[in-house]
Amino acid sequence: MWAEIKSSPVAVADMLDDLKHGNKFYTGVETDKGMLLFSRDYVGNRQYGDFMAMNIEKRFFEPEFENKSLTVYELRGWPSLMEGKVNRCYDSYGDLLPLEKVPTDAFWDKPALKSVTDKETYDLSPTWENYARLTDNEKGLGLARSVDNYDRMTLLYIMDKGYPRDGLIDEYLDNFSFHEKFERIEKKLLGRDRWAVYDEMQEKAKKLAGKLFREHFPDTRQKEDAVPKMKIGKEIPKKSKGRKM
Repeated sequence: MWAEIKSSPVAVADMLDDLKHGNKFYTGVETDKGMLLFSRDYVGNRQYGDFMAMNIEKRFFEPEFENKSLTVYELRGWPSLMEGKVNRCYDSYGDLLPLEKVPTDAFWDKPALKSVTDKETYDLSPTWENYARLTDNEKGLGLARSVDNYDRMTLLYIMDKGYPRDGLIDEYLDNFSFHEKFERIEKKLLGRDRWAVYDEMQEKAKKLAGKLFREHFPDTRQKEDAVPKMKIGKEIPKKSKGRKM
């Protein structure tokens, strides 16, 4: 077996790579205080998900949310060397700590992380596109969507792009709370004379979305220099079920 491994250039390269960087992958999340590290096992994935939900997803449209961007890293290391450096965001009862109460020594400087294998930066400006990317499993982090933020994203999408040409499909857990309000418009857009009433229905859809948005989410953080454009499109943000990296 050992002779076969030594005779294989690929196997030798993999072994040397493991010796240099470690044989386990970890996730790093950049914060204002430094980097937080999470393992890729059940404990780390759960803690990472809770941390991202509390500090990023749920706060994304809040007026007080001041984060401009989010950078997530993939890195490698030896478990023996990473012990005590990862999954530091829970208290002794297994509850997530507020960011300000996470121990100071849990945060790491980027120069200390020498085995970064990948990184991705996400724009946190309050647009439906940015929220959709964060919560998209194929093109983003796949963060789970809260009900209110899914509604905000969908209303902003309709205000910008118009109502989806093939209708809006609800999938558990993502169910649009205002779907019934658009049923008449959707029926018209799927009817025989849809092309005759298309522009009229899209205009009504955008106005209705704007009205619902102002009524139900008046305190939503919005991008000052990006009023939704009056365009008509075909796509709706994809559903998300997991996370990238």
